Amino acid sequence: MLALLYRELAKAGIDLIHRLGRGQFLTIPELNRLADAAQYRLDDLADEDVDESCSSNVIAIKRIRMRRKVAVGKELAAVCVTSHASRLQYMADYLEFLATYVGATLSSVLGTRLAQETAQALRAFRAEVPRVSKRAKLGAREGLSREDQDRLLKVIHPNSLNNPWKRRFVRQRNWLIVVLLLATGMRRGELLGLQIRDLDQRLPKLRILRRADANDDPRDTQPGTKTYDREIELRPAIMRSVWSYINRQRRKIKAARKYPQLIVADDGQPLSLKSIDKIFMQIRDACPGLPDTLTSHVLRHTWNDRFSDEAEIMGLTDAVEEKARNEQQGWTDNSKSGATYTRRHASRKGRELSLKLQEQLDVADH
Repeated sequence: MLALLYRELAKAGIDLIHRLGRGQFLTIPELNRLADAAQYRLDDLADEDVDESCSSNVIAIKRIRMRRKVAVGKELAAVCVTSHASRLQYMADYLEFLATYVGATLSSVLGTRLAQETAQALRAFRAEVPRVSKRAKLGAREGLSREDQDRLLKVIHPNSLNNPWKRRFVRQRNWLIVVLLLATGMRRGELLGLQIRDLDQRLPKLRILRRADANDDPRDTQPGTKTYDREIELRPAIMRSVWSYINRQRRKIKAARKYPQLIVADDGQPLSLKSIDKIFMQIRDACPGLPDTLTSHVLRHTWNDRFSDEAEIMGLTDAVEEKARNEQQGWTDNSKSGATYTRRHASRKGRELSLKLQEQLDVADH
């Protein structure tokens, strides 16, 4: 969200901190440009160098400019309404926080003017946030079906003839990425933040830890862990695959020895978030039958659907299932986040109950 915000500001030649320091907020037309850019997928926005004459922002980000790619005969792909609304709300909250923070350092006159301009402009900006109906569930993101999971794993198996990658290292690494995401339900940022020392060498376990601004992470955008630290147990066969990748594939890349991260690129650098997105785009291209919406985050939904299925088979009560899920996903004990990730399971149960009710109706052919 902040990357999108600052890229658009850079495109317009706006130094946000300098502007706020003069007691001036963004104008409504400038905010409208932000709202417009927030409608589109980041993949459909290309980067351009910003003029060197632009003054730098205090917050360290890559100085780039964004422009929309206009493909011949093809419209830009828009994000869903929920994502658009979320982006705008985060931007508004951040701009309000930053204006308040800078305003506290200004004189009374400038601080008052900034507060008034901020309130007026953000009222107009927040009015642009699309309303998201809590009843609109059709088309919401769901996990993969069992059949699609099997197809996915079959296509990307390192020995598959349909595997879209050529190099053995890339095949093994990308297969491991998908397996770990399906096995644990972790986010892509958590996966990319994993370090070899987070693996237990005696037991099939790994630790997911929060590391803010890690000195040993060279990536401009460091993957983050949004949840609490936690320990996850793996099946021995999966853990053996992890160590096999480390000892037989990763170790061959000499440059990778400088970095503690588990998942690395061909050149040894820790893999980026954008690379994960590219991997899933290549998977979709290699297997057209898979959902067009397949991303790393869909595998998180898939894990939660499978968790619900197994909890039902085990006969867990709703309270025990919720607590167990929250622990495995790093959520607080009273978190209701699981409801976001179990739509396929809930939908299936709803259909089953609905059909049961219909069985009670006498609708024999007349």
